[in-house]
Amino acid sequence: MEYSNREDYIKAIKALSPNKIYIVGAGRNGEVLGEYFDKQGIAWEGYVDKRTFQHTINGKSVQRYKDLNPQEGRYIISSYSYRMELLHELNQIGVCSNHIIMYDNHDIFFELYNELINWKEYTNKIKKFHNLHKKKRCFIIGNGPSLKIGDLEKLNEEITFASNSIHVLYKSTTWRPTYYCANDKIFCDKMMSDKENMYMLMDGCKAVFTSILGAGFRYRSDVDMDRLHFVQLVESSIKSPFLCFSTDCSEQIYLGGTVTYVMLQLAAYMGVEQIYLLGMDFNYSVEQHKDGTIVTNQVCNHMEEIEAEHKVFDELIKSRYGVPYLADVDLQLAAFQTAKKYADEHNIKIYNATRGGKLEVFERVEFDSLF
Repeated sequence: MEYSNREDYIKAIKALSPNKIYIVGAGRNGEVLGEYFDKQGIAWEGYVDKRTFQHTINGKSVQRYKDLNPQEGRYIISSYSYRMELLHELNQIGVCSNHIIMYDNHDIFFELYNELINWKEYTNKIKKFHNLHKKKRCFIIGNGPSLKIGDLEKLNEEITFASNSIHVLYKSTTWRPTYYCANDKIFCDKMMSDKENMYMLMDGCKAVFTSILGAGFRYRSDVDMDRLHFVQLVESSIKSPFLCFSTDCSEQIYLGGTVTYVMLQLAAYMGVEQIYLLGMDFNYSVEQHKDGTIVTNQVCNHMEEIEAEHKVFDELIKSRYGVPYLADVDLQLAAFQTAKKYADEHNIKIYNATRGGKLEVFERVEFDSLF
């Protein structure tokens, strides 16, 4: 059963008592639902997840599908984005559809989350960045194989956006990004669960942006974290072949398979009119396509520091999900095409200043000619 508004959704869940209630999906969405159920006095049994890296969350056990009695429980699907996949997994073990409850839009989940934590109080603070860099230019930096330390040194006086593992290069350059972004769950769990790491990520930056659902949100009230800012990240509905592109980053920012898409939306929101991409090779060791095919590439020439960092996170991904990182290149391509469409319609120019690579959506420019 699928629900379109919060009231009917919660009413249906409460009506399941005295059946055993399980939350399907032990990710961050599942954690939030569990906390909400506890607050509302809704009795629930535990989690169901195909991953076995965690045994308890919120004091509740995490069971595998094969350990369930399909007819015994009632199942609450925690994720909107993966609801059809989770529904299929439940149906495969014999759970009938009328024993399953899910929601059909992101708003329901975020309304419940806002009842637990008034996250809108924090995302509203993003408004101060609106048109802050009107008619200026900026550089959005990827961590691709073509990136050079010398390139970064040229950007000390520029407005720059960078993300994730770029921090490993700080010891080799005086450059620091103006804005740093991180939204990958595994990266944030590792790097934002420790304050010393947070200080390092914020070093020299004007602002750090991360998700209201991420590990960094724990620092939302800390006075020494005043450069840390929070955004609501939501999956973009695909309006073939384009995604959604945020016009108000204080409301939401749309995901598109790569943190670069988040940075493009932030740059446009800040009023930037010329955006240059650098180190955006669009070339991955393992790529997954929408038809299910997986392509392996020989990607080399990474700077040693970034290569080592990528290997660390590849191992973390494998240990948690059982598979290596699979770059959704079709989704990323749709994101880049959407960004170009938005830019063309709003008098914004996006150029690709990457040295080589496979990204051909944007007009190419020679990086060294820009200075």
